[in-house]
Amino acid sequence: MIKEQILLTAFDLFAQYGVKSVSMDDIAHNMSISKRTIYEFFKDKEALLIEGMELNCKHLRLYIEQLEKEPYTVMEVILLFYEELLKNNRWYNKKYYDDLKKYPKALKQAEKNEAIFSDKCLALLERGKKEGVFLQDVNFKILTLLAKKQAKMLCPSKIFANYSISEVYSTILLTFLRGISTEKGRIILDRFAIKQSYK
Repeated sequence: MIKEQILLTAFDLFAQYGVKSVSMDDIAHNMSISKRTIYEFFKDKEALLIEGMELNCKHLRLYIEQLEKEPYTVMEVILLFYEELLKNNRWYNKKYYDDLKKYPKALKQAEKNEAIFSDKCLALLERGKKEGVFLQDVNFKILTLLAKKQAKMLCPSKIFANYSISEVYSTILLTFLRGISTEKGRIILDRFAIKQSYK
């Protein structure tokens, strides 16, 4: 479908160069279509940006819902979802997030999507308590807020310049999960880490 192709192409360009520096002409040229075709679907770049966010949010939500239908522990759901998230470099591109501030409606949509996934994160952590993979005496509301804040702090940091962003986030996530895991949870986590080392 041409509309979805426009959204995906635009977001690939936004991820590489930021939102502000990518024009509708750039998107059209990249797709070998006319700019008029883009304007048949989107009145301006911000409308395109917002619909792209909604599409991404929908894809990720469907992905995690599919994982939850499988016979995975909550630990495996979190780890597999994280792997999927890291495939999209838009989530940790500083320029992309800096440019969002110039598009108020898009920024509002980003905050709405962030709230949806924060709620889902909290629900998964609470489920982990019931499954016995996470410790019982942890305030996961605080940890969810901390994780969200920490992720934003990492984006602009030059401290990690010698490491790939995936290695930085993986180290933080695995350390975080290990810290809140029971022995049962750590066994699953270690099994996952060993599997990753052979990829």
